[in-house]
Amino acid sequence: MAKIIINASNLKGGGAIQVAVTFMEGLKDFKKDKYFIFLPPAIHESIKFKEFPSNISFYNVNNPRIISIFGFGSKELSDLEKNIEPDCVFSFFGPTYWKPKSWHIMGFANGLYLYWDLPYILKLTLARKLFFNLKKKYHRILLKRDADFFIVQTEEMKKRLAIFLNISTKKIAVNYGSYHPIFTKKISELRLLPKKNKSEFWFITISSFYPHKNLDVINKVLDILKLENFEIKVKFVLTLPDTVFQEKFKHHHDSIINIGPVSLSDCPYLYNKSDALFLPTLVESFTASYPEAMIMGKPILTSDYEFSRLVCENSALYFDPYNPNDIVDKVIQIISNKALYESLVKNGLSTVKKMPTFNESTKKYLEICGTWKTKSNYVDKIN
Repeated sequence: MAKIIINASNLKGGGAIQVAVTFMEGLKDFKKDKYFIFLPPAIHESIKFKEFPSNISFYNVNNPRIISIFGFGSKELSDLEKNIEPDCVFSFFGPTYWKPKSWHIMGFANGLYLYWDLPYILKLTLARKLFFNLKKKYHRILLKRDADFFIVQTEEMKKRLAIFLNISTKKIAVNYGSYHPIFTKKISELRLLPKKNKSEFWFITISSFYPHKNLDVINKVLDILKLENFEIKVKFVLTLPDTVFQEKFKHHHDSIINIGPVSLSDCPYLYNKSDALFLPTLVESFTASYPEAMIMGKPILTSDYEFSRLVCENSALYFDPYNPNDIVDKVIQIISNKALYESLVKNGLSTVKKMPTFNESTKKYLEICGTWKTKSNYVDKIN
Protein backbone atom coordinates (compact mmCIF):
# COMPACT_ATOMS: atom_id res chain seq x y z
CA MET A 1 0.00 0.00 0.00
CA ALA A 2 1.53 3.28 -1.15
CA LYS A 3 1.38 6.46 0.91
CA ILE A 4 0.68 9.60 -1.13
CA ILE A 5 0.46 13.18 0.06
CA ILE A 6 -2.07 15.26 -1.89
CA ASN A 7 -0.84 18.82 -1.48
CA ALA A 8 -3.26 21.70 -2.06
CA SER A 9 -1.64 24.00 0.51
CA ASN A 10 -0.77 26.80 -1.92
CA LEU A 11 -4.25 27.16 -3.45
CA LYS A 12 -6.20 30.32 -2.61
CA GLY A 13 -9.02 30.60 -5.16
CA GLY A 14 -10.12 30.41 -8.77
CA GLY A 15 -10.41 27.34 -10.94
CA ALA A 16 -7.59 25.57 -9.12
CA ILE A 17 -9.86 25.10 -6.10
CA GLN A 18 -12.48 23.43 -8.28
CA VAL A 19 -9.92 21.04 -9.78
CA ALA A 20 -8.67 20.12 -6.32
CA VAL A 21 -12.13 19.52 -4.84
CA THR A 22 -13.14 17.47 -7.90
CA PHE A 23 -10.07 15.27 -7.54
CA MET A 24 -10.67 14.78 -3.83
CA GLU A 25 -14.23 13.66 -4.51
CA GLY A 26 -12.86 11.15 -6.99
CA LEU A 27 -10.51 9.67 -4.40
CA LYS A 28 -13.48 8.18 -2.56
CA ASP A 29 -13.57 5.32 -5.07
CA PHE A 30 -9.87 4.48 -4.77
CA LYS A 31 -9.12 2.51 -1.60
CA LYS A 32 -5.96 0.64 -2.54
CA ASP A 33 -3.53 3.23 -1.17
CA LYS A 34 -3.40 5.73 1.69
CA TYR A 35 -3.87 9.41 0.95
CA PHE A 36 -2.90 12.34 3.16
CA ILE A 37 -4.52 15.58 1.98
CA PHE A 38 -3.13 18.99 2.92
CA LEU A 39 -6.04 21.45 2.89
CA PRO A 40 -5.52 25.24 2.77
CA PRO A 41 -7.99 27.71 4.37
CA ALA A 42 -9.79 28.24 1.04
CA ILE A 43 -10.90 24.59 0.94
CA HIS A 44 -11.52 23.80 4.62
CA GLU A 45 -15.27 24.36 4.46
CA SER A 46 -15.75 22.70 1.05
CA ILE A 47 -14.98 19.19 2.27
CA LYS A 48 -17.50 16.93 3.98
CA PHE A 49 -14.97 14.88 5.91
CA LYS A 50 -17.40 12.22 7.15
CA GLU A 51 -18.16 11.14 3.58
CA PHE A 52 -14.59 10.00 2.93
CA PRO A 53 -13.30 6.43 3.53
CA SER A 54 -10.75 5.58 6.22
CA ASN A 55 -7.78 5.44 3.81
CA ILE A 56 -8.00 9.23 3.36
CA SER A 57 -6.72 11.59 6.05
CA PHE A 58 -7.01 15.38 6.08
CA TYR A 59 -4.71 18.03 7.51
CA ASN A 60 -5.74 21.67 7.72
CA VAL A 61 -2.65 23.71 6.90
CA ASN A 62 -1.72 27.30 6.20
CA ASN A 63 -0.71 28.67 2.81
CA PRO A 64 3.10 28.49 2.53
CA ARG A 65 5.07 31.70 2.34
CA ILE A 66 5.53 32.83 -1.26
CA ILE A 67 9.16 33.76 -0.54
CA SER A 68 10.75 30.33 -0.48
CA ILE A 69 14.45 30.35 0.39
CA PHE A 70 16.65 27.27 -0.06
CA GLY A 71 13.53 25.15 -0.48
CA PHE A 72 12.24 25.73 3.04
CA GLY A 73 8.94 27.40 2.16
CA SER A 74 6.96 25.74 4.93
CA LYS A 75 8.25 24.02 8.05
CA GLU A 76 4.66 22.97 8.77
CA LEU A 77 4.48 20.93 5.56
CA SER A 78 7.99 19.51 5.96
CA ASP A 79 7.20 18.33 9.50
CA LEU A 80 4.04 16.59 8.29
CA GLU A 81 5.95 14.94 5.45
CA LYS A 82 8.58 13.70 7.88
CA ASN A 83 5.91 12.09 10.09
CA ILE A 84 3.97 10.55 7.19
CA GLU A 85 7.01 9.29 5.23
CA PRO A 86 5.16 9.22 1.89
CA ASP A 87 6.22 7.49 -1.31
CA CYS A 88 5.42 10.65 -3.25
CA VAL A 89 3.79 14.06 -3.06
CA PHE A 90 1.28 15.26 -5.65
CA SER A 91 0.69 19.03 -5.73
CA PHE A 92 -2.16 20.26 -7.89
CA PHE A 93 -0.58 23.40 -9.34
CA GLY A 94 2.81 24.96 -9.00
CA PRO A 95 4.69 26.82 -7.89
CA THR A 96 4.14 25.30 -4.46
CA TYR A 97 6.67 27.38 -2.49
CA TRP A 98 7.74 24.14 -0.82
CA LYS A 99 10.19 21.43 -1.81
CA PRO A 100 9.34 18.00 -0.35
CA LYS A 101 12.08 15.43 0.21
CA SER A 102 9.86 12.81 -1.46
CA TRP A 103 9.30 12.31 -5.19
CA HIS A 104 7.30 15.40 -6.14
CA ILE A 105 4.73 15.48 -8.95
CA MET A 106 3.42 18.95 -9.71
CA GLY A 107 0.53 20.13 -11.84
CA PHE A 108 0.93 23.29 -13.89
CA ALA A 109 -1.81 25.42 -15.50
CA ASN A 110 -0.55 28.99 -15.79
CA GLY A 111 -1.18 29.89 -19.41
CA LEU A 112 0.21 33.40 -18.80
CA TYR A 113 3.71 31.94 -18.62
CA LEU A 114 3.40 29.58 -21.57
CA TYR A 115 1.42 31.53 -24.18
CA TRP A 116 4.06 34.25 -24.40
CA ASP A 117 3.06 35.02 -28.01
CA LEU A 118 -0.52 36.13 -27.30
CA PRO A 119 -1.55 39.82 -27.73
CA TYR A 120 -2.40 40.11 -24.02
CA ILE A 121 1.23 39.51 -23.05
CA LEU A 122 2.66 41.61 -25.86
CA LYS A 123 0.37 44.57 -25.03
CA LEU A 124 1.35 44.86 -21.35
CA THR A 125 2.65 48.27 -20.34
CA LEU A 126 6.39 48.53 -19.74
CA ALA A 127 5.95 48.63 -15.95
CA ARG A 128 3.55 45.69 -15.88
CA LYS A 129 5.74 43.72 -18.29
CA LEU A 130 8.76 44.27 -16.06
CA PHE A 131 6.91 43.06 -12.95
CA PHE A 132 5.41 40.15 -14.87
CA ASN A 133 8.79 39.00 -16.19
CA LEU A 134 10.40 39.20 -12.73
CA LYS A 135 7.58 37.11 -11.25
CA LYS A 136 7.80 34.67 -14.16
CA LYS A 137 11.57 34.18 -13.70
CA TYR A 138 11.15 33.63 -9.95
CA HIS A 139 8.42 31.06 -10.48
CA ARG A 140 10.47 29.32 -13.16
CA ILE A 141 13.27 28.87 -10.64
CA LEU A 142 10.85 27.42 -8.09
CA LEU A 143 9.21 25.07 -10.60
CA LYS A 144 12.55 23.64 -11.72
CA ARG A 145 13.85 23.38 -8.17
CA ASP A 146 10.83 21.89 -6.42
CA ALA A 147 9.32 19.36 -8.87
CA ASP A 148 10.54 16.03 -10.23
CA PHE A 149 7.65 15.51 -12.65
CA PHE A 150 4.84 17.63 -14.08
CA ILE A 151 1.20 17.22 -15.16
CA VAL A 152 -0.61 19.53 -17.59
CA GLN A 153 -4.07 19.41 -19.19
CA THR A 154 -3.35 19.57 -22.93
CA GLU A 155 -0.66 18.35 -25.34
CA GLU A 156 0.06 21.94 -26.37
CA MET A 157 0.72 22.86 -22.74
CA LYS A 158 3.12 19.93 -22.51
CA LYS A 159 5.17 21.22 -25.45
CA ARG A 160 5.20 24.77 -24.15
CA LEU A 161 6.09 23.82 -20.57
CA ALA A 162 9.02 21.75 -21.80
CA ILE A 163 10.31 24.82 -23.65
CA PHE A 164 9.63 27.17 -20.71
CA LEU A 165 11.55 24.99 -18.23
CA ASN A 166 14.04 23.60 -20.75
CA ILE A 167 13.25 20.02 -19.75
CA SER A 168 12.41 16.82 -21.61
CA THR A 169 8.77 16.16 -22.46
CA LYS A 170 9.37 12.77 -20.77
CA LYS A 171 9.12 14.64 -17.48
CA ILE A 172 5.62 15.87 -18.32
CA ALA A 173 2.35 13.90 -18.47
CA VAL A 174 -1.01 15.03 -19.83
CA ASN A 175 -4.30 14.50 -18.02
CA TYR A 176 -7.14 16.23 -19.86
CA GLY A 177 -9.52 18.27 -17.76
CA SER A 178 -13.23 17.63 -17.51
CA TYR A 179 -16.29 18.54 -15.45
CA HIS A 180 -17.34 17.72 -11.90
CA PRO A 181 -19.99 14.95 -11.57
CA ILE A 182 -22.32 17.45 -9.92
CA PHE A 183 -23.18 18.58 -13.46
CA THR A 184 -24.82 15.23 -14.21
CA LYS A 185 -27.00 15.16 -11.09
CA LYS A 186 -30.45 16.59 -10.46
CA ILE A 187 -30.40 20.39 -10.54
CA SER A 188 -31.60 22.19 -7.43
CA GLU A 189 -33.90 25.21 -7.71
CA LEU A 190 -31.78 27.72 -5.80
CA ARG A 191 -33.61 30.93 -6.75
CA LEU A 192 -30.42 32.90 -7.04
CA LEU A 193 -31.66 34.50 -10.26
CA PRO A 194 -34.74 36.59 -11.07
CA LYS A 195 -37.46 35.29 -13.34
CA LYS A 196 -36.37 35.32 -16.97
CA ASN A 197 -38.60 37.02 -19.55
CA LYS A 198 -39.23 35.26 -22.87
CA SER A 199 -37.71 38.21 -24.75
CA GLU A 200 -34.39 37.91 -22.88
CA PHE A 201 -31.23 35.97 -23.75
CA TRP A 202 -28.84 35.29 -20.88
CA PHE A 203 -25.10 34.72 -21.16
CA ILE A 204 -23.41 33.10 -18.15
CA THR A 205 -19.83 33.99 -17.19
CA ILE A 206 -18.58 32.30 -14.02
CA SER A 207 -15.29 34.05 -13.35
CA SER A 208 -13.36 36.34 -11.07
CA PHE A 209 -12.34 39.78 -12.33
CA TYR A 210 -8.79 39.07 -13.47
CA PRO A 211 -7.35 41.34 -16.20
CA HIS A 212 -6.81 38.44 -18.60
CA LYS A 213 -10.45 37.39 -18.28
CA ASN A 214 -11.32 40.56 -20.25
CA LEU A 215 -14.72 41.05 -18.61
CA ASP A 216 -14.53 44.81 -19.26
CA VAL A 217 -15.44 44.11 -22.88
CA ILE A 218 -19.00 43.36 -21.74
CA ASN A 219 -19.54 47.12 -21.25
CA LYS A 220 -18.56 47.82 -24.85
CA VAL A 221 -20.72 44.98 -26.15
CA LEU A 222 -23.74 46.31 -24.28
CA ASP A 223 -23.11 49.85 -25.56
CA ILE A 224 -23.19 48.61 -29.15
CA LEU A 225 -26.25 46.42 -28.60
CA LYS A 226 -28.17 49.42 -27.23
CA LEU A 227 -27.30 51.46 -30.31
CA GLU A 228 -28.40 48.58 -32.54
CA ASN A 229 -31.83 48.49 -30.86
CA PHE A 230 -31.65 44.72 -31.00
CA GLU A 231 -35.11 43.26 -30.40
CA ILE A 232 -33.89 40.63 -27.93
CA LYS A 233 -32.82 41.90 -24.51
CA VAL A 234 -29.33 40.57 -23.89
CA LYS A 235 -28.26 40.10 -20.28
CA PHE A 236 -25.04 38.85 -18.74
CA VAL A 237 -25.01 36.79 -15.54
CA LEU A 238 -21.81 37.48 -13.56
CA THR A 239 -20.36 36.16 -10.29
CA LEU A 240 -18.33 39.13 -9.04
CA PRO A 241 -18.00 40.69 -5.58
CA ASP A 242 -20.44 43.58 -5.34
CA THR A 243 -17.67 46.16 -4.89
CA VAL A 244 -16.08 45.08 -8.18
CA PHE A 245 -19.42 45.02 -9.96
CA GLN A 246 -20.36 48.52 -8.77
CA GLU A 247 -17.01 49.91 -9.87
CA LYS A 248 -16.63 48.21 -13.24
CA PHE A 249 -20.21 47.90 -14.52
CA LYS A 250 -22.07 50.83 -12.94
CA HIS A 251 -23.54 52.00 -16.27
CA HIS A 252 -25.11 48.68 -17.20
CA HIS A 253 -26.95 47.46 -14.11
CA ASP A 254 -30.09 47.01 -16.20
CA SER A 255 -28.34 44.48 -18.47
CA ILE A 256 -26.21 42.58 -15.97
CA ILE A 257 -27.33 40.22 -13.22
CA ASN A 258 -24.56 39.94 -10.68
CA ILE A 259 -25.10 37.33 -7.98
CA GLY A 260 -21.69 37.51 -6.35
CA PRO A 261 -19.13 34.70 -5.92
CA VAL A 262 -20.70 31.24 -5.99
CA SER A 263 -19.76 27.73 -4.93
CA LEU A 264 -19.36 24.80 -7.30
CA SER A 265 -22.72 23.41 -6.19
CA ASP A 266 -24.46 26.57 -7.50
CA CYS A 267 -23.01 26.32 -11.01
CA PRO A 268 -25.34 23.70 -12.60
CA TYR A 269 -28.30 25.87 -11.63
CA LEU A 270 -26.70 28.95 -13.23
CA TYR A 271 -25.94 27.15 -16.48
CA ASN A 272 -29.43 25.67 -16.56
CA LYS A 273 -31.10 29.08 -16.25
CA SER A 274 -28.84 30.71 -18.84
CA ASP A 275 -28.85 30.37 -22.62
CA ALA A 276 -25.15 30.29 -23.50
CA LEU A 277 -21.63 30.55 -22.07
CA PHE A 278 -19.74 33.80 -22.72
CA LEU A 279 -15.99 33.71 -22.09
CA PRO A 280 -13.94 36.58 -23.62
CA THR A 281 -10.70 35.36 -22.02
CA LEU A 282 -7.34 36.49 -23.36
CA VAL A 283 -5.19 33.69 -21.91
CA GLU A 284 -6.01 30.19 -20.64
CA SER A 285 -4.41 26.79 -20.34
CA PHE A 286 -7.67 24.97 -19.72
CA THR A 287 -10.90 26.11 -18.12
CA ALA A 288 -13.62 23.82 -16.78
CA SER A 289 -16.20 26.33 -18.03
CA TYR A 290 -15.95 24.80 -21.51
CA PRO A 291 -16.85 21.18 -20.65
CA GLU A 292 -19.35 22.39 -18.06
CA ALA A 293 -21.26 24.33 -20.72
CA MET A 294 -21.09 21.36 -23.09
CA ILE A 295 -22.47 18.83 -20.61
CA MET A 296 -25.21 21.32 -19.65
CA GLY A 297 -26.27 21.65 -23.30
CA LYS A 298 -25.26 25.30 -23.71
CA PRO A 299 -23.48 26.77 -26.75
CA ILE A 300 -20.18 28.56 -26.20
CA LEU A 301 -19.10 32.03 -27.32
CA THR A 302 -15.42 32.49 -26.65
CA SER A 303 -12.14 33.98 -27.82
CA ASP A 304 -10.60 32.74 -31.04
CA TYR A 305 -7.32 31.35 -29.76
CA GLU A 306 -5.45 28.07 -29.97
CA PHE A 307 -6.19 27.12 -26.36
CA SER A 308 -9.96 27.51 -26.82
CA ARG A 309 -10.13 25.70 -30.16
CA LEU A 310 -8.13 22.77 -28.75
CA VAL A 311 -10.82 22.18 -26.12
CA CYS A 312 -14.04 23.38 -27.77
CA GLU A 313 -13.41 22.29 -31.36
CA ASN A 314 -16.68 22.84 -33.29
CA SER A 315 -18.85 23.39 -30.22
CA ALA A 316 -18.11 27.12 -29.96
CA LEU A 317 -18.62 30.31 -31.91
CA TYR A 318 -15.34 32.21 -31.84
CA PHE A 319 -14.71 35.96 -31.80
CA ASP A 320 -11.86 38.45 -31.61
CA PRO A 321 -11.84 39.39 -27.89
CA TYR A 322 -10.37 42.81 -28.70
CA ASN A 323 -13.12 43.66 -31.20
CA PRO A 324 -16.50 44.46 -29.57
CA ASN A 325 -18.17 44.72 -32.97
CA ASP A 326 -17.10 41.18 -33.84
CA ILE A 327 -18.38 39.97 -30.48
CA VAL A 328 -21.74 41.67 -31.06
CA ASP A 329 -21.95 40.06 -34.49
CA LYS A 330 -21.45 36.61 -32.91
CA VAL A 331 -23.93 37.40 -30.12
CA ILE A 332 -26.59 38.26 -32.71
CA GLN A 333 -25.77 35.11 -34.68
CA ILE A 334 -26.19 32.79 -31.71
CA ILE A 335 -29.50 34.42 -30.76
CA SER A 336 -30.98 34.73 -34.24
CA ASN A 337 -29.85 31.48 -35.84
CA LYS A 338 -31.68 28.60 -34.18
CA ALA A 339 -30.00 26.00 -36.39
CA LEU A 340 -26.55 27.31 -35.41
CA TYR A 341 -27.51 27.30 -31.73
CA GLU A 342 -28.71 23.69 -31.87
CA SER A 343 -25.66 22.62 -33.88
CA LEU A 344 -23.26 24.03 -31.29
CA VAL A 345 -25.16 22.28 -28.50
CA LYS A 346 -25.08 18.97 -30.38
CA ASN A 347 -21.38 19.34 -31.16
CA GLY A 348 -20.65 20.20 -27.54
CA LEU A 349 -22.35 17.07 -26.24
CA SER A 350 -20.33 15.04 -28.72
CA THR A 351 -17.07 16.77 -27.81
CA VAL A 352 -17.49 16.39 -24.07
CA LYS A 353 -18.05 12.64 -24.46
CA LYS A 354 -14.48 12.37 -25.76
CA MET A 355 -13.13 13.93 -22.58
CA PRO A 356 -12.22 11.76 -19.60
CA THR A 357 -14.93 11.14 -17.06
CA PHE A 358 -14.59 12.28 -13.48
CA ASN A 359 -13.46 8.77 -12.44
CA GLU A 360 -11.09 8.36 -15.40
CA SER A 361 -9.39 11.70 -14.68
CA THR A 362 -8.82 10.77 -11.02
CA LYS A 363 -7.47 7.36 -12.03
CA LYS A 364 -5.03 8.97 -14.48
CA TYR A 365 -3.72 11.33 -11.80
CA LEU A 366 -3.09 8.37 -9.50
CA GLU A 367 -1.38 6.42 -12.27
CA ILE A 368 0.94 9.38 -12.81
CA CYS A 369 1.61 9.46 -9.08
CA GLY A 370 2.92 5.93 -9.58
CA THR A 371 6.00 7.33 -11.36
CA TRP A 372 7.74 7.22 -7.96
CA LYS A 373 8.11 3.46 -8.54
CA THR A 374 10.23 4.07 -11.64
CA LYS A 375 11.65 7.47 -10.76
CA SER A 376 15.12 6.40 -11.86
CA ASN A 377 13.81 6.85 -15.42
CA TYR A 378 13.30 10.57 -14.81
CA VAL A 379 16.10 11.66 -12.49
CA ASP A 380 18.45 13.11 -15.09
CA LYS A 381 19.31 16.67 -14.11
CA ILE A 382 16.80 19.36 -15.12
CA ASN A 383 18.87 21.96 -16.97
